[in-house]
Amino acid sequence: MAVSKVLHGRGVNVRIGAATAENIRRVAEELDYRPNEIARNLRSKQTKTIGLVFDETPMFGGKTRYFSDLMNGVTTAAFALGYSVMLCDSLIGPTDRNRLSDGRFDGLMWVRMTASQQILQDAVRLRLPSVMFADESLVTDPSTSYVSWDNRGAAAQVAKHLYSLGHRKVGFVIAAHSIVNPEARVRAGHFRETWIQCGGEKDQVETLIWDAGATNFDDWYANRNGITALVSWSESGAIAILERARALNVQVPKDLSVVGFDSSSHCDLTQPRLTAACQPVDEMAAKATEFLIRLIQSPDTDPLRFVFPSRLDIRESTASPLSVSGLEEKNICLH
Repeated sequence: MAVSKVLHGRGVNVRIGAATAENIRRVAEELDYRPNEIARNLRSKQTKTIGLVFDETPMFGGKTRYFSDLMNGVTTAAFALGYSVMLCDSLIGPTDRNRLSDGRFDGLMWVRMTASQQILQDAVRLRLPSVMFADESLVTDPSTSYVSWDNRGAAAQVAKHLYSLGHRKVGFVIAAHSIVNPEARVRAGHFRETWIQCGGEKDQVETLIWDAGATNFDDWYANRNGITALVSWSESGAIAILERARALNVQVPKDLSVVGFDSSSHCDLTQPRLTAACQPVDEMAAKATEFLIRLIQSPDTDPLRFVFPSRLDIRESTASPLSVSGLEEKNICLH
């Protein structure tokens, strides 16, 4: 008890003399003593571990820093508060529910969930402290906490930017494997709505379903049917388009403007630098982690919700199309 009192502050009724306490500290230092966090957690009936559940395999590196930024935000916030993080890749099937609620986690963060209602229902039924990291349109249960990004506002900013530059026919590109992604649908839908509000026509926005590497670009460009700008629903897709354009000697933005979403630091490394709606993934992940730990530590806390605003980072991949460079200012959508 004397050692526990000196080193851990336990045992309020234990009296220790100054000389004895100093001797205990000296011996602990000589032995390089470190407290056993696992033993501490067992005593408190907590694991001090949160799980990140993905509904698809996260892709680190490559043409986007989305998942790297997300992990940086989560781990930085979690470690500062004394928690560890475990990745749960695709642990969302019927037989996986027990593994998520078997005591290994104090709470769960559900990342980039699809529109599958079964997945969302499973998340609620686990009855563990949980936070959704997904578009707010997916969250219909009033008891669910979430952190989201203003996908609608971001899509509107992109549409207004291209329309104001004078583009009158654009393609909105979605990767084939992302058709079910709610963010892709929200961005495409609100881009089209804003385009029409600016004065454009519905048929001036063409939806293009391409593969992840944008190899469809090669055949498409020869028959682009008057399209002067491409909007990719994701940063990685937009970067793939820039690479294909460069391989075919298509000059961006002189021959074609390109816009993406997320706007990570990777966008400053492309040629030309990519115009993109900025989603502060690392800040969002940190906020979601802080929410989750608050729910773990205070189970009676009301649902926590926050939607991050968007801004448009205008770089060198967008410009006025040559054929309409003389448009008058009155045609520009400013709302």
